[in-house]
Amino acid sequence: MRLNMRELNGEARRVLSLAWPVMLTSLNWTLLHLIDVAVVGQVSTHELGALAAGRALTYVPIIVGIAAMSGVLVFTSRADGAGDRRRIGGIFRQGVALALLMGLLCMGILLFWAETLVRGAGIAPDLVARGTSVVRAMAFAFPPQFVLCAAAYTLEGVSQPRRAMAVNLVMLPVNAALAWAWAGGHWGLPAAGAVGAALATSLTSIFGALAMLGAVWTLPTAVEDGVRALSRAAWRGTWRGIAGLLRFGLVPGIASGLELLGFSWLIVLSTQLGAVSAAAFQIVFSLHNFAFALAIGFGSAAGVRVGNAVGAGELHMALPRSLVAAGLAVLGLGCVGLVYSTAGGNILWPFTSDVETLALAAAMLAIWAPFILFDGVQMVFVYALRSLGRQIAAGVNGIIAFFLVTGGLGWLLIRHWEIGPMGLVYASAAGMVVAALLQGSWLLYVSLRLPRQSSGAFASLPPGHRP
Repeated sequence: MRLNMRELNGEARRVLSLAWPVMLTSLNWTLLHLIDVAVVGQVSTHELGALAAGRALTYVPIIVGIAAMSGVLVFTSRADGAGDRRRIGGIFRQGVALALLMGLLCMGILLFWAETLVRGAGIAPDLVARGTSVVRAMAFAFPPQFVLCAAAYTLEGVSQPRRAMAVNLVMLPVNAALAWAWAGGHWGLPAAGAVGAALATSLTSIFGALAMLGAVWTLPTAVEDGVRALSRAAWRGTWRGIAGLLRFGLVPGIASGLELLGFSWLIVLSTQLGAVSAAAFQIVFSLHNFAFALAIGFGSAAGVRVGNAVGAGELHMALPRSLVAAGLAVLGLGCVGLVYSTAGGNILWPFTSDVETLALAAAMLAIWAPFILFDGVQMVFVYALRSLGRQIAAGVNGIIAFFLVTGGLGWLLIRHWEIGPMGLVYASAAGMVVAALLQGSWLLYVSLRLPRQSSGAFASLPPGHRP
């Protein structure tokens, strides 16, 4: 279906109204990470390398957990589109319970087997001890981060992303102050470097999770949605619902883990090229994540709008809504890429005072910047495919692009062809392009095969993908 100019403008406004708060919400983890990098970089290059080593291990399970809970967003947006408001509270409770289970499991594994995992990841020997300490400090962030995510997905699914945004805006200065004090030894706290910054992030995450739960609890439609239902009857179906969320999120979780393993493998390779290369790549990767957070905003908006269409039985609107979000992502990320390409050197100085690290990071960023457009577009298509119940295809595409292409090419360029740190950038760029092509092609294929209208909400979705 083609949209006329009036419909196009209306859809663009709706996407933007959903996207910009989610962008700031998505910047939560990214900006917390950026703050840690900036603060620790001012302590020493070695401490920044230790932070990179710890992040190489903790970043993957965080992303896996967030992706595994993607069903909260999908099912909530479908229920909202179908007008089935009582289901929203049940989905919320299922999401929080799943978040706690996954978070506690991850925390236990990282606390007890941190050193074994760090050594097994191939981290440079001189960074193992500090990297292990960073991993243990970050372990405490997992339960609150997952709970925060489940609550934020609920808010996004009912088109109330500004509440999640407000919580994150409060979290950022709290984390910045704690990280600065704990890493550098201010306000009577020990100068703990990378470990102090990680502990600050964990403590801030606990505060953020409680605040995000409060944002859901105080929704204007909280009673109507069943959010405040705490009776035994309300919780009775929670465990069965958790199984449904896990079934939906299993492939997205695995795929996200393998995708991030591809990038984490690049981080490991960067540590083997020396502390300067590790620090420079950490800085560039952090800046990329900042831009990627904008893409998640557009992706979430597309997922909500496509989910609303599925819930309302208007499947013919899935592709137009996805393309509007993708076009806006190109415009937004194009502006960011232009800034990165032309003013990279001027935005790198807060991260480190080391001249050699600054020079290498600037060279990497200049090549990396144009390719963030492809990463943004593929993220929009991933969210749309998930809302259409095609999360398995989206996951397979991501594995091919980021695990096989990015990870495999990085191994060849660094280990075999030995072209140096710029090989990390080339491998990353190749994966972004392949992902955009695969996800876009599959979304087009699926959309062309959808009926114009389903006989009822969720009727056209494959069995097992209906809430």
